[in-house]
Amino acid sequence: MHDVNARVGGENCQGSMQADKMVQINSGNVILDVNWLWRADHDSCGEVYNYKNPVSTGLEVNGDNVTAYGLAVEHTIEDLVNWNGNHGQTYFYQSEFPYDVNASYGTKGYVSYHVNDKVTSHQGHGIGAYSFFRDNWVNVKSGI
Repeated sequence: MHDVNARVGGENCQGSMQADKMVQINSGNVILDVNWLWRADHDSCGEVYNYKNPVSTGLEVNGDNVTAYGLAVEHTIEDLVNWNGNHGQTYFYQSEFPYDVNASYGTKGYVSYHVNDKVTSHQGHGIGAYSFFRDNWVNVKSGI
């Protein structure tokens, strides 16, 4: 999968778009190259507030031997990435936590890049998560 851009919301301010996951990979031996998965933090009317355009997870990987190059996932309202497959690899990952969540986001333990405890082998190189909790005081325990 290369040059995939997924966006939930942002095109207009008429209502709210939503998705459970933007991309879910259930096969093994998949390569992702330059993918950007974005829950809109603004639309044509301005900034998005109060969990508008809800997306639980940007990327869920269930297959083994999946490799991602140049992955960006932004603003989803639970874990941004859930990696459940073995022998996965990521080379450069950039993410932004959601701007519009409240303090409960931090207490629920959500992270940007989550590797399941059952995974026996995983590599991540150049993994970055940053936050700008614009609307409320939010304290996350960990980014990764």
